[in-house]
Amino acid sequence: MNPTKETYCYRNMIAEVGGRNSHERGKTTYIYLNNNAYEYSYMTRSFFIDYKRMLFKNQIIYTFERGIFGLKIRKDYQFIYNENCSDEEN
Repeated sequence: MNPTKETYCYRNMIAEVGGRNSHERGKTTYIYLNNNAYEYSYMTRSFFIDYKRMLFKNQIIYTFERGIFGLKIRKDYQFIYNENCSDEEN
């Protein structure tokens, strides 16, 4: 009920994985939104998807709805590229 859209610029988290003798460094599907939006909402900022859907994108459009007990629920999202989202504002 009452879907609303919210748009944020974001940046990806850089992670290092591997063992003692081999390390890989790369971006993850966990994002940081501009102005620390949803700073304490891990599930709003993490995505269990193929990283390629996020590749070369820097803005997200969320669709939220109000669920049972009035809770805000993430129903949909879309990754896009916006040239106005620079690294400085994130």
